[in-house]
Amino acid sequence: MRKLLLMMMLIMVISFVLSAEEINFDEAVRLLQKVSKSDFPEADQISINNQKIDLDAKCKGIYYEENFKKILTVSSRKNNSLWFGYDTMYDTVSVQTIQIIKKDGAIVEIEPNKILKESNNAFIKFSNIYSETSKLLKGDLPNIEIGDIIRTVKIRTVHNTRMENNFSNRISVENYSPILKRYYELSLPENINLNIHHINKKNGYVEFSKESKNGKKIYKFTISAAPQILYEPSMENSNEFAYYIMLTTVDNWEEISKWYYSLVAPHLDVNEEIITKTKELTADCKTRKEKVEKLYYWVAKKVRYLGVDKETYKPGYEPHDVSYTFSTLGGVCRDKAALLVAMLRIAGIDADPILIAGGYKLNPIAPVMWFNHAVVVSYDEKGEPEFFFDPTDENSKELFPQYLEDCSYIISSEKGATLKVVPVSPAEKNNTKISISINVDKKNNAVCSMQIDYTGLADGFMRNRLMRMNPQKKQEMIEGVISKVHPFANLIDHSISDPNNTDEYISMSINFNIPEYISESDGLRFVPLEAFKISLSYLYNYQLRAFNLSERKYPFKLNNTYSIDISETIKFSEKMSDISIPQIIGFNKKGFEFKSSFDSSDNQIISFNSSFSINEIHYQKEDFSMLKEEIANLASYEKLYLILKK
Repeated sequence: MRKLLLMMMLIMVISFVLSAEEINFDEAVRLLQKVSKSDFPEADQISINNQKIDLDAKCKGIYYEENFKKILTVSSRKNNSLWFGYDTMYDTVSVQTIQIIKKDGAIVEIEPNKILKESNNAFIKFSNIYSETSKLLKGDLPNIEIGDIIRTVKIRTVHNTRMENNFSNRISVENYSPILKRYYELSLPENINLNIHHINKKNGYVEFSKESKNGKKIYKFTISAAPQILYEPSMENSNEFAYYIMLTTVDNWEEISKWYYSLVAPHLDVNEEIITKTKELTADCKTRKEKVEKLYYWVAKKVRYLGVDKETYKPGYEPHDVSYTFSTLGGVCRDKAALLVAMLRIAGIDADPILIAGGYKLNPIAPVMWFNHAVVVSYDEKGEPEFFFDPTDENSKELFPQYLEDCSYIISSEKGATLKVVPVSPAEKNNTKISISINVDKKNNAVCSMQIDYTGLADGFMRNRLMRMNPQKKQEMIEGVISKVHPFANLIDHSISDPNNTDEYISMSINFNIPEYISESDGLRFVPLEAFKISLSYLYNYQLRAFNLSERKYPFKLNNTYSIDISETIKFSEKMSDISIPQIIGFNKKGFEFKSSFDSSDNQIISFNSSFSINEIHYQKEDFSMLKEEIANLASYEKLYLILKK
């Protein structure tokens, strides 16, 4: 209680300070020097930030940012690197000041040019919106100690906007790394309309004012210390629950859709070579599905992912001409998407390029051009989305990877389209099916076979894994699978389908034996149920890691929908009697469903079937305890036995 009161008093003091505008150097240092680790026990660092943006009529201009960061822990002290990113086609960055303010108030001046080195942004290689003009200024700070305050001042000059004459920005109120105080000022010409959207608003943290001066509108935000967001594995994206403010001059999503259309449409003109190849690929196809698969696999596999950025208008977004991509057989996401759209249209299938926010959803009330990947959508005869395609996913059996589901996208449309979300596929599409056959002889030894078939998400995961394995590693993986069935299982032989063959889903066939499989005592035979051991192992690999915590503070999200079906058949060398079958209780809650069945009508053969599916991916923290309890009950079934007599 005492710590809570002290924290409330600290926030009250800060709120009083925030009645002012930009916080000056002396006050920032004074406030941070008063803060201790006990005030923010979960934080590694605490910051004060000033940002002032002054834009012209085309939304180009100067971004001034001053940041004070106090080091609170050893972890933060060791993380002593400074990073400043920019893209030379859009902006430049100049670091004006780097200072270390010691606990006694002494100031260590560091010359930015002496420690910061420019390099190509290596991280951009992992981004789908590729740009070779992306750069980094990076350097390491010397002799950092706990309690030090690091001050940096940078000026970013924007000379080319991503979308013409438009501006957007985000002010985070709640953060993973707490900000003691933030001052944000934006100056815009009077004729530019600014839309201000408060997302997941909570009262008490933000003060706002607006004034007109010298032909400009000046917006000012002062933000107090909101509660820190504490990271949890599998937590929902903070956009879904944390308070933040979106600033955008874009009035609606249709503007972005039309802009992207104007960027892509001039590059979709085809030549005779593309027409001939499309007709050749689809000549024997009888259905729309066959046509789209033929064209998708050709573009995905034949056009290499090559990040050669030669565009001069909108690097990172503007595709090359499809004839250029076709002739060079190289390109990045926007190039491959444009070529696939052109070939689908030749084949009589209506299709469009789309921009997608890979890994997250944008808020529909705040239109911003914040997409990081270009993919494709095609339509059915009614004009509704039928198939999504990601031709950069070169080794997939699926047309579209499941990790891009539940993400926001916008269509390139001359008339304009609104923001949409990629539907989440049903659990049965992302399935693992396992069949186990166990034959027990008179000496209680077992000869076993197992068939595993993967589809959807499961297929993609296993396919990518197999592509990185040599034969020895594959055998080790198989031996690991049968060890889940029984620790003394001996591999006889196995076969695995070719991961490079996208005409078939991945499947495995395994033969093995288990000596002394059944134990006997007092005339009873104890037969382990292997299906549960296998199913829970697969589930934890894919989805159930979200339930490793004891409790949750925030909403959480599972990666994808998923299902697993297990069938187990045990055949004995002689008939059994008085078969005792354990009680297994199914459930169907919040999109989680488990069910099972036994068949012992033939006293020589016992069959057991179980299925588990997850059909939802978004959950509130209140759902956690109930679902965790049900999953714990499933885990208890791992040690179940059939008990029977000869």
